[in-house]
Amino acid sequence: MSKRWPDKKVVGLTGNIATGKSAIMHMAAENGALTLDADKIVHQLLDTNHDIQAAVSNAFGDEVRRPDGRINRPALAAVVFNSPEALRTLEKIVHPAVRQVIYEQVDNNPATIVFIEAIKLLEGGLASECDQVWVTRCLEVTQIERLMVCRGMDAETAALRVKAQPSQEEKVARADVVIDTYGTMADTREYFDIAWGRLIQDLPAPPRPAAPVVPLPGPEPAAPAVEPVVEETAAAGEPPAETPARKPPERLSGARAAELRKRFQSQRDTAGEPETAEEPVAIPAEPRQAGDVTVRRARPSDVPSILLLIQRATNGAVKLKRAELLMSLGDRGYLIGQRGTEISVIAGWSSENLVARIDQFYVYPPDALEVTGTAALQEIEDTANELICECILAFPPHDVPADVRQLFERRGYVEVDREVLPAVWKTAAEESQPPGTFVLLKKLRDTRITSPV
Repeated sequence: MSKRWPDKKVVGLTGNIATGKSAIMHMAAENGALTLDADKIVHQLLDTNHDIQAAVSNAFGDEVRRPDGRINRPALAAVVFNSPEALRTLEKIVHPAVRQVIYEQVDNNPATIVFIEAIKLLEGGLASECDQVWVTRCLEVTQIERLMVCRGMDAETAALRVKAQPSQEEKVARADVVIDTYGTMADTREYFDIAWGRLIQDLPAPPRPAAPVVPLPGPEPAAPAVEPVVEETAAAGEPPAETPARKPPERLSGARAAELRKRFQSQRDTAGEPETAEEPVAIPAEPRQAGDVTVRRARPSDVPSILLLIQRATNGAVKLKRAELLMSLGDRGYLIGQRGTEISVIAGWSSENLVARIDQFYVYPPDALEVTGTAALQEIEDTANELICECILAFPPHDVPADVRQLFERRGYVEVDREVLPAVWKTAAEESQPPGTFVLLKKLRDTRITSPV
């Protein structure tokens, strides 16, 4: 048990970029663990903490602050990631607050298992608070593929980003558990289940949170406590915290791991581009079949087909350039519906803070809507449910074809004024709604979840 939290088991999760950390966090949350994501707490602080916002603005100038007071994260990133000194300054501002938030969240939550995801878990002092360190790992080519599909990077930029990070083996050498994620999502889950079983063998099942029913529309409920999540980094000038000696890593290897790795490599050799356990974007890792319809994640090789379909579906009104589409891929995942080799449905969507958002939905030819369009929407809804989303927000343009709108309505989506939505849903709509669109809502559950996962 943790020294700081003797009644809990605390797992620190780390790994290089695009190695599947978010997939592991989703699995831990599904099993009842308290999950704290490093990156998101920084976002929460920059969006909501007035003292942090003022300090960042004073340090880096008013141009990094939006008119509503929130920090413009892309503008701030352009400053700090080009200057090690600026990055250290930002860490000095954020570090004390994020550490305190993590401690408060763990102290005040009854969960007996806690997962803390932090890209710099081992570089900072937080690893010493953890009972186990888990490290995700995959092939570099898989990292590059994920960055291209999910974050809109070209191959050269993705490769540079992967190469710029410390060796995966440095993290693996300090791990208690290593989870390989270069196979299918089912294979990754098999790894996770083995490690989870060993983690909880001397613990009772962790409690699952309950939440009151929140009617919609109706009076706005009290804002739920937003679960902060933190990226732990050492403040400038501070020596790295000592990490206690650990027992040899409990690797999921041996005969079973060798068998899995052999199968993963065989899949890669025969299929060329296997569907893999993705990181932040909630897109199914394996193609799903519904009759003769296949629904799958978009690949970089699909970009020309996506551009052509969008142009045809909108009669040329929407014309994206390849670079624009790749940039768009950084903000959302693209789901493709096809019959045989013919792609006929493109859906752009994402999931964050318990809210799924569909901001693009194109169908061509129109007669593919009923079958392929239905299958694509069903896949989004199934995955959103798996991610414990509370609702799905769709943003059709005002001139959306009547048959497309009717499809959404038949599946339970209703038009709403975003101003009457509960706070978290309203924020999601404000952040994601494109100009010239309206809001369709589908509630996935009648109970609200107290904290985003």
